[in-house]
Amino acid sequence: MVHERIPALLAAAVFVLSCALWGVYRQPGRRYVFLFCSADSGRLVQENRWLTSDTSADTSADSSAASECAAYVDELLLGPCVERCRPLFSPGTRALSCFVREGTLYVELSDELMSESGDAVAIRDGVELFTKNVRRNFPRIKQVELFADGKKMFDGV
Repeated sequence: MVHERIPALLAAAVFVLSCALWGVYRQPGRRYVFLFCSADSGRLVQENRWLTSDTSADTSADSSAASECAAYVDELLLGPCVERCRPLFSPGTRALSCFVREGTLYVELSDELMSESGDAVAIRDGVELFTKNVRRNFPRIKQVELFADGKKMFDGV
């Protein structure tokens, strides 16, 4: 009797182990946190999103961080998915360039940033929240430099 149960128990154990490992290794990418301002209360609302990893051949630390940051920045500029939250910048604002050098993220944003339109927060608040989002998700980034229309945005933010 005991010998008849061993194959069934072994098969069940293998099944449970394979399900657990599949759940661990089968994630759709990496989980990132996005913070947006509530249109009603002005408080920060957290949103979680999964972004797929870029599997490029270049494995240098700055290049890898830059590609991760660029994907994150593009997603952040799309705005919130949560209802009743405000985007960081005016509609249509996009990243023209994004790179990391020695722990600093440099981002050139399109000129749409300069016009305060739509439901976006004030530009200065958007820059502060942009910086907060990047620092929260990328601890190796020590400083964020934003540029628009060829000019640096708000020193000391």
